Amino acid sequence: DFLLDALEQLSDELDYEFQILGTGPELERLQRRCADSPKLAKYVVFRGAVPYEKMEQAYCEADVFVMPSIRETTGTVLLEAMSRGLPVITVGKFGGAMLLGEESGWLYDGYDRNTWIDALKNAMEVCIRDPQEDARKGQAARVAAEAYTWERKNQYYQEIYRKIINKGEG
Repeated sequence: DFLLDALEQLSDELDYEFQILGTGPELERLQRRCADSPKLAKYVVFRGAVPYEKMEQAYCEADVFVMPSIRETTGTVLLEAMSRGLPVITVGKFGGAMLLGEESGWLYDGYDRNTWIDALKNAMEVCIRDPQEDARKGQAARVAAEAYTWERKNQYYQEIYRKIINKGEG
């Protein structure tokens, strides 16, 4: 609903398609909401469950990855998108705030429902209006994602363990 509220507020002069991938208990209700709204029906496409092996194609077809949730931001899906050269729009907290910078995406914030929706709408509008900026941030996102390899993650945790062990010895 949060995302759909923001999409309904986008300017009518913009040309875009917004694809929603996945399923869940809210899918039918959200599909009905889009069908009942001429604006959402025009711009929103539900693709349903996409098998993992077909996600590569979905990433390749996209210009920007949007993670609208202000509660469920996780690093894995953001890193998947970034590693494929997609800039990300997500909330400026949690995993998104750790993974993204101004160079690789758009972090938005708010303090109540209306300001969150407005901030998400503004970020999406910037992306739609400036595809060159999307491409530039996408390249930066790919580079940023390279820092999050299993080897580096392992080194990071090894260093934490070393500090703990050394602290115990002192």
